[in-house]
Amino acid sequence: MNSPAQTENPVKHELFTKLALGYLALPNLIFLLTWIRPAIGIPAATIVAVCLVWVLRPSGQAGKNAGLTAQNLIFILTIAFFWTLVAGGGGFVPQGSDYQKHNLIFHDLVQQSWPVNYQTGTGTNYLCYGLGYYLAPALSGRLFGEAWLPQLTFLWAFAGVALFFYWIAMFGRSAKKALLIFLLFATTETVWHLFLHLLKNPAIFGRNDISERLFKLGLTADYTDNFVSFQFRPQHVLVSWLGTALLYEMLWVKKNPRGTVFAWALCLIWSPLASLGLLLVPLAALQRVPWRNYFSAVNLVGGGVLLAIMGIYFQGHLPMDVNGPIWKFSNDGDWLLFYPLFLLMQLSPVLLVYLADRKYNFLGELRPLFLASAVLLLLLPLYKIGLNNDLRLQASTVALLFVALAASRCLQNDSFSLKRPLFLLLVASQMLGMAYPFARSWQEAFQQKENFSYAAMQARGINDVSELKLDGIDYSSQYLGRSDSAAARWLLR
Repeated sequence: MNSPAQTENPVKHELFTKLALGYLALPNLIFLLTWIRPAIGIPAATIVAVCLVWVLRPSGQAGKNAGLTAQNLIFILTIAFFWTLVAGGGGFVPQGSDYQKHNLIFHDLVQQSWPVNYQTGTGTNYLCYGLGYYLAPALSGRLFGEAWLPQLTFLWAFAGVALFFYWIAMFGRSAKKALLIFLLFATTETVWHLFLHLLKNPAIFGRNDISERLFKLGLTADYTDNFVSFQFRPQHVLVSWLGTALLYEMLWVKKNPRGTVFAWALCLIWSPLASLGLLLVPLAALQRVPWRNYFSAVNLVGGGVLLAIMGIYFQGHLPMDVNGPIWKFSNDGDWLLFYPLFLLMQLSPVLLVYLADRKYNFLGELRPLFLASAVLLLLLPLYKIGLNNDLRLQASTVALLFVALAASRCLQNDSFSLKRPLFLLLVASQMLGMAYPFARSWQEAFQQKENFSYAAMQARGINDVSELKLDGIDYSSQYLGRSDSAAARWLLR
């Protein structure tokens, strides 16, 4: 028999919803008031603030508040603290290589006037990127001094992680087990990394250009585990996690789209590609809630204002020739081989959870979300945006979250037994999947010597994001907007 946390009407947590909405909304208000021309930004910020207050009002439909024990809360906060620390938040331990970009953006936001502009070989370009993760710490750094930026960045990331971990802890019979299963969940990415490692030996495959071909197809970077995802891409992962939790609370718990479009639009300044992944939740809920209820004033006005402003802002992005369907970058149809190989080597846990649910029927109300997630994970590699296919990397976080929740429900179900082949295979796949991220995380935390701080980047001749060129590849074009765009001409200050 399922636990109360697994029934069709999970307990509603009003405090989480309020804090998560406030967390996601704060960078929007900062952006509107400091980057957008006052004639547009001030009225827009006022509309967002009013809509936020309206959404936060009790609706009368929420279930009772169910808190966690003090012991569980301390456990969650402790895990969130060490998770954020070891992942590189604030730079107190060695950081992942993506912090070459993160630290440059933080420095540019603290030291340059807003909106940030760069003088490049083609003229003036503005910083055009998902800034939700950066704006609050950067504004505090401007007010209190750059020396405080590491502590402020850590606290900001820790607050978001702790909020999400609190929500995750309510998805099982045991808060600790639910959280730990989620944290340890991984695809079988270890197999893919072993394959990539073997590619470096031409004696095995007889050629040495396969890695380059995979990079062109956007298949080099894998469906990473939760720790590595947050370690490298906290700006995308936090909004995916919190945005998913909010939409789930609204559409699955309350079964009411009141404020959902507004909540989704709050995520755009954080990551437009992650926001595309968040659409999985309302799409899976099409049969769950009346679609006409989406047309409320707060959704149309608040969501509409944010969608219009963020759409214009991101529409000014420099054009990139690395976007398009995967076959556009294929040599002699090699994507027909590498695409299914990529899926086969990474998504076996998805298939095992599906087969186990077919036999033991434990997913309940999570089933539509799990099935939609599985379809999304299969389709995302087929279209490439960004050098490493940022579309797949960012939009997949939501789908991987629901697969992890489904696996957690599977492992905590009454039917679970290692004597049953499907469960044994699922556990084996998880042990295999965790091997690479676990070993890599500890290795990077205690052995990595490379420094990705701003001072180190400057020593390499990279002074700001517009100069970010690594290994002969110009990454800066992914973060710049056109000076002749509508955003630069009449939206930005």
